[in-house]
Formats: sequence, C-alpha cells, structure tokens
Amino acid sequence: MRGKWKGSIVVALLVMMTLISGCGGDDSKNSVTIFMMPNGLTPDSKFQETVKDKLQDKLGEETKVEFNSSPIYNIQKLMVEYAAGMNDLVILSKADVENYGKNGANLPLDDYFKSEDYPEGVFEGGVMRGEEDELVQEKHLYAIPLSKLKMLQDAGFAPDDVFVTLAVSADSVDKSIAAIKAMME
Repeated sequence: MRGKWKGSIVVALLVMMTLISGCGGDDSKNSVTIFMMPNGLTPDSKFQETVKDKLQDKLGEETKVEFNSSPIYNIQKLMVEYAAGMNDLVILSKADVENYGKNGANLPLDDYFKSEDYPEGVFEGGVMRGEEDELVQEKHLYAIPLSKLKMLQDAGFAPDDVFVTLAVSADSVDKSIAAIKAMME
C-alpha cells in the first residue's frame, strides 16, 4: 500500500511538471522576470507592485515585467530559484550575490556599466572560460546596489547592502540590462 501511495505522488508530480512546462508561451525573450529575496529585509507589499508598474511603463508594452518575491528568507528556496533558471534579474543581499557569484550564477556587468561607478558590486566571481567551459574566478562588476537605483529609492526600498544582479540563465540579457537602466532613471 505504501509503495502505491509513493508511486501515485511521483506520477502526480510528473503530470504537474509537464503541465507547468507548457505554460508561459514563447515570449520569454520579451519579458523580464525579477526575483527578490534579501536576507532579513522585507519591503512592504506595495513596493513590488509600484516597481513592477513603473518598470512596465518605462520598458513599454512589448516587454512583459514579472516581479516575484519571497516573504521570508529561505536558502533552499534561493537555491531552487537559481537552479530553475526562470529569473532574469535577482535582488539579494550582498553576501548571497557574492556566494552565488563564485559559482558562476551571475553574469558580469562590465560591458554595460562602469565598474568604478559601482565599486560595491565588484568582486571575484565564477566565469565560464575555455573550450571545456571551465569555471574560473575573475574580478568583475556583478551587481548594482539598490541604493543607486532611483526607481527603488522612490518606491521606498533601497538598502545599501542589497543588490540587483543578472542571472546567468537570463532569457534576454538586453531586456534585463534595459530594466536595470530604467531602474536607474
């Protein structure tokens, strides 16, 4: 009896995963998904909606903005969010950005922003190099502090030790960079 119960759960999970994988359509290149889970800090509920609406206005209707946050900090949830690869931009505490950055989870931002303007976001992180995609540690700009983003300041949540970073799994780097730039204005 116990084996049948476990088998039923596994089948139900597989069916749910199959159904979920079909959701969302083909417009992932025309969307920006932001995930937020700063350690120990939770902005009020109005913050997320305000930022999403303002960002949507700045990026235009051709880019869909999705903003997800976790009401509590959970390291396992953070691991799942990175592993799932569904987020373009990730807002985390500096310690988390640095830790995941060492494993190659974040893309360098040097080609889009001046690292001397954001020295707080410059650190050693993992970058894939070589023919065999070896992870090597290199110093780059990996994150922008929320305190430097006018849109987040205006929305009332821009602590110095919370950063936005570009996930290596981002569907559209260009749209994600446009979103960060829009948050700066």
